[in-house]
Amino acid sequence: MATVKYLLQSSSVNSNIYVRFSINRKTVLKRKTGFVINSTDWNSERSQPKMGREDLKRIKSKLDYLALFIQEAYNTDISKGVELNGDWLQYVIDQFNNKTPVVELDVLTNYIEKYKDEAPFKTNSKGGTGLSAGRISNIKLFKNTILRYEKESLNSQKVIIKNIDIQFAEDFKIWLSKQGYSISYIGKNIANLNTMCNDAFKNGIETNKQIKNIKVVSEKRKPEDIVYLSTEEQQKIKETELTSTAYINARKWLLLGCLIGQRGGDLLSLTPENIKEWQGHKIIELVQQKTGKQVAIPVSNKALEYVESDFPYKISLAKFNEYIKKICEKAEINIPTIGLIKEEGKKAKVKTILPKWKTISSHVCRRSFATNYYTKIPTPLLMNITAHSSEKVFLAYIGKTTYDNASQILDYFNKLD
Repeated sequence: MATVKYLLQSSSVNSNIYVRFSINRKTVLKRKTGFVINSTDWNSERSQPKMGREDLKRIKSKLDYLALFIQEAYNTDISKGVELNGDWLQYVIDQFNNKTPVVELDVLTNYIEKYKDEAPFKTNSKGGTGLSAGRISNIKLFKNTILRYEKESLNSQKVIIKNIDIQFAEDFKIWLSKQGYSISYIGKNIANLNTMCNDAFKNGIETNKQIKNIKVVSEKRKPEDIVYLSTEEQQKIKETELTSTAYINARKWLLLGCLIGQRGGDLLSLTPENIKEWQGHKIIELVQQKTGKQVAIPVSNKALEYVESDFPYKISLAKFNEYIKKICEKAEINIPTIGLIKEEGKKAKVKTILPKWKTISSHVCRRSFATNYYTKIPTPLLMNITAHSSEKVFLAYIGKTTYDNASQILDYFNKLD
């Protein structure tokens, strides 16, 4: 026969009263009742509060009613074949205490999974339908980060959406910082936290009122910190003697990338089939993986040699990043540059001064295109190719300083004079 017994697990002034529900010898469930008591007022032999004071009598009465409530729930649910476990007992206790029980989608990681599953139907940043592969990958990483936070900081306790407030966000930021993550990465995680809570609210999940006041941290990069290849550096790379077929092929991709302004994944997905004839000119036509946007990029005279004959063969993004560093090293692209390196024992990279070739990655292609053609081609036309969402974002992306802009304005003034 199933039995109910109450007990304390501490000798403090505010000790939690636990209920132990023994269904059989193998199945014994235990959870907090939601009631607390001074341990000196507890009768361990009788497993109940000591009698005498009215407040203790009220606690005993509530515990008696809870015992009956559990027994009734047990008799009802066992006949229905309900699984009787710790979660079931917690649900029964919450019902007795008139607490809103936690359902599956109240749990943050469960909701993140739901959000990911609905990615093909979500509205994206461009107003279309379906999140990009990159965004979905980011959501998966965010869920893994939350799982680690639960394990390492919350003793594996699940994060409940309605409990996400300003204090939770601050604690989460501190934990991320201690892991060695950059301000930018921390900001992305807080932004994801906001996204999930706001989406949950729209779907009727209880959220905390403070969520709208949780601020996303960000780190603004100075123009001089932005890594790009000048036209002179590109020419130097082009003229560098290479013997490796793999390096020669990677160089073609690198120089072509600097002339068409696409992300690494889009660049390396190109084939000769992407080259079209339009009004007597060659264009590169593609659908960008991140934005889903179709773009048509006129092929400049400089880019023609990479697309008209001996089109570069396929290469993985990882190999591309590896090879172009080596190519730039051979080309002596050595100017001291602010870059990021990973220190031992830390997950995030830290800023330091490096020879420029060490800072080169696939992202240099898009940055080089945007930076080198800025002011030479109207910004809206450049943004149509690079797919930046606003001019503000575009200008923060390129490596032009105030003095660079002043120099170009002087050129215009001189022409006017």
